[in-house]
Amino acid sequence: MKARFKQLFVLALTAIVFTIGLTSASLSGPFGCTIVMAARNGLVLAGNNEDRDHPKTVVTFIPASGHYHGRVIFGCDDAFVQGGMNDQGLFIDGNALAPIGWRSDPDKPTFQGSVMLAVLGTCATCEDVKAFFKKFNFPALEQARFPIADRTGASMVVEYGRDRVRFVRSDTWYQIATNFVISNVKDHNYLCWRYQAADKMMSGAKELSLDLIRDVLAKTHQEGDSLTVYSNIYDLKKGLVYVYLLRNFEEVVVMNLSEELKKGSRRLDLPSLFKSQPAD
Repeated sequence: MKARFKQLFVLALTAIVFTIGLTSASLSGPFGCTIVMAARNGLVLAGNNEDRDHPKTVVTFIPASGHYHGRVIFGCDDAFVQGGMNDQGLFIDGNALAPIGWRSDPDKPTFQGSVMLAVLGTCATCEDVKAFFKKFNFPALEQARFPIADRTGASMVVEYGRDRVRFVRSDTWYQIATNFVISNVKDHNYLCWRYQAADKMMSGAKELSLDLIRDVLAKTHQEGDSLTVYSNIYDLKKGLVYVYLLRNFEEVVVMNLSEELKKGSRRLDLPSLFKSQPAD
């Protein structure tokens, strides 16, 4: 009973602070984040640079309980949840946006709680996520878009563009997401330098590999007010996470989600897992 209460408490607390964190991220600075999702030659990988002005980062493990999947969540110690993966091989992250003019559908109820936690806790595939987003209004789409990938190789970005919720998919073996509403852009005129750099590298690659995604993340990392505080590469088939701290792509910590979840609910300071800790 105590263990069950602890799991529910962690879930509820994280849901509350996520909402606070998402709002502050959208309003307090020029946050970036570059996400690349790809499936090729038997690999399904999702990579992300998390760009913020707060380098004190954490990782939280929440085992499966009841109808909820087990999951790992990355974020900051001020309660800003940025993304993660569940034990079904589903990945989610977010791109912060300036306010875009989101409008609710009067025929749908408004979702209350954390979008990311709900997705990781209850969904296993992109189709599950699509069905979830069709049920409710999501005010979070006013200032964020959500890249999603699953272990089958499917990916999409959920965003609000041209007056409705869109499920943007790629017509090639990879999909890139940065901080603009892609369904509002005409003629593929993507002005974001990080999007352009990632697209050039991915389109020129002959095969998918961990090294390729790592190189893309290294190329698109940021400095200054919105620096890359950590980077992840998720192997969605194997349930592995490769973690890099503060733009140091030479040292990696590898997490096996299945093994980590066996250790119970816990939150760890991300820097404590690394031997070397680069300057901010």
